[in-house]
Amino acid sequence: MKHASLKRYGLEAFGLCVWLAVLGRVFTHFDPGSQALVTWNSDTAIPVLQSNDPVFDTFRLYYYGQDRLGAWPWLLAQAWRALTGFDWTPHRLFLWHATWACGACLALRGLHRQVGWVLAACFAALVLLSPLCHAYLFDLGQPYGWQLTALFLAGWAFNRLVEALARPAPGRVTWGWAGLALLFSTLACWTSPISGPLLLVGLVVQGTLASALSPPGRARWRPWLCLLPLVVGFLFEARARSVFHRFSRAHFNHGYRTNLRLDLDHLLENVHGLFATFFAQALAPLVVLGWLLGLMTLGFLLHHLRWRTLAARSAPVELAALTLSLAGAALGNLLLCLVVQHVRENGYSIRYLVPSFVLGVLAALSGVLFLLGQVPALRERMGVLCAVFAGGLVAGGLLLVKPRLENPYLATAQAVTDTLVVRAPGAVLLGGYWDSYVLGGLDPARRLPTVVLEGDYLRTPFWVSRVREADEVLVSLAQSSQPETIPDPPAWLFQHGTPFQLVDARWLERAPFRIARYRGVRDDTRPVRLEPSRGFTPCETGASLTVHFDPPVQRGLLVMGAETPPEGIEVEAPSAPEARLEGVAGVWWLHLNSGEQPLRQVSLRVRSGSVAQPCGFRGAALVTGAPLASPTP
Repeated sequence: MKHASLKRYGLEAFGLCVWLAVLGRVFTHFDPGSQALVTWNSDTAIPVLQSNDPVFDTFRLYYYGQDRLGAWPWLLAQAWRALTGFDWTPHRLFLWHATWACGACLALRGLHRQVGWVLAACFAALVLLSPLCHAYLFDLGQPYGWQLTALFLAGWAFNRLVEALARPAPGRVTWGWAGLALLFSTLACWTSPISGPLLLVGLVVQGTLASALSPPGRARWRPWLCLLPLVVGFLFEARARSVFHRFSRAHFNHGYRTNLRLDLDHLLENVHGLFATFFAQALAPLVVLGWLLGLMTLGFLLHHLRWRTLAARSAPVELAALTLSLAGAALGNLLLCLVVQHVRENGYSIRYLVPSFVLGVLAALSGVLFLLGQVPALRERMGVLCAVFAGGLVAGGLLLVKPRLENPYLATAQAVTDTLVVRAPGAVLLGGYWDSYVLGGLDPARRLPTVVLEGDYLRTPFWVSRVREADEVLVSLAQSSQPETIPDPPAWLFQHGTPFQLVDARWLERAPFRIARYRGVRDDTRPVRLEPSRGFTPCETGASLTVHFDPPVQRGLLVMGAETPPEGIEVEAPSAPEARLEGVAGVWWLHLNSGEQPLRQVSLRVRSGSVAQPCGFRGAALVTGAPLASPTP
């Protein structure tokens, strides 16, 4: 074997060892039980819940209950579980997530034969030292760890595809690169639709240069064929999203469509809000430097394109194109965030700018190396310079990473979940969004079907039927470091068309969690007829609702789901000695006792309305029999 080959393989082996060292630090410092992450919450619990799902259908193409985060990583996890019986826990899923996210280093290595090592080292330093990367690249509920690696892999495959297409006689290898470009661009677009425009920036740069360097004739246009895999990947994602919407509407009466409309009417407001978020980050100056260097490389390329001297400056041209692609993608992500309404509706969260920060920092480093390469004394030593940069970045990242600090919240949530499964097998867990899935996602056997309280964001509509059939439900109340200070839950619940009666308001307490237990009363429940059947608004003055009983009722409890408190509601029950309305926002219950003559109907009228939001009425059911004799805790 030649000395050059030995040197190359030795260098690759050394790089792999360094990557494994970085991966080891990530495994031990940024797992879900670490304080480096935001925290264990319901958003991060959904991927764990989804990875243990035995069902494969169209709803599982995306993160439960939304259409912005493609679920291919968890579909692979589902398939592995189906084949092997492997249970996914937060830590196990994190290992899969982190390995893929850190695979970006290997992908960056392929973007440039020399500077790629430095870009890989820069990414390693970012993931080890940047709190922004800790919070969003390794958070199980965020797409960026999956998206960025898929983007870099797609960029690597597209670069090789363009090179193959620009040759005088493209060979079979062209099909291999085209297949990889199709695979990785599809994964990137599926993870996030924004990936398509970001990849397009790099393809326009690479395609333009390849065409300019090609001889006149049809060969000059051949490099533009590289757009086809990206178009197919983008169309696949659009089709998958459309199928997801139709399936969700047909089965769950909800399309789960994200508001991605243009927000040009609020453009100035978006500029102010998004740039305030952007410049609050320590990495912002580096990203701005990356944009400036990208602009400079654009001028460099246009100059040589005009004077037809690109071929004579192939090495700096290649690096200038890489810098421009990275800077353009970073800027493109920010511009897309400026014009999309969804970003404003979510308070200009910094998470939407994560690709801009990562790509912008890489553009800054690439641009600096481009400038250094213009110095004759350094040009010949660029290999040594890149080695010094790469070594310094990796060594700094490994040595300066902060010690791991344990966050006990995940362990507490796991202990509470284990207790729920043992003490109440088969029970359904209800609660607010942030108080429910955070527990329900921690049982790999999915013995704790979890559904949010009506009015909150429902991620698991396929379990709603379990609520209606439940003999008992557990309700996770608002969390507090002192559970005893949490207000007691109401005596009744009306959820998903079904009433439940409180049995134990303090069934389980372990800070910060408090769990109440309710029993189902469906055997003692009768349906009622509402007039009007829809449209009653309990916060609108003068609005009225008539509830008809068939057969008439002598004594009962009318349980209703209403999103406003019952104050200001007037009850009309002629000849009934008792018609007493109680309740809180979320549920009302009306005590009815007709005396000698059974009640055929009762009316509710809004005496004094309010501007409460939301202001919905979700239905009613009549409870009779044994539950009325049970004392309320």
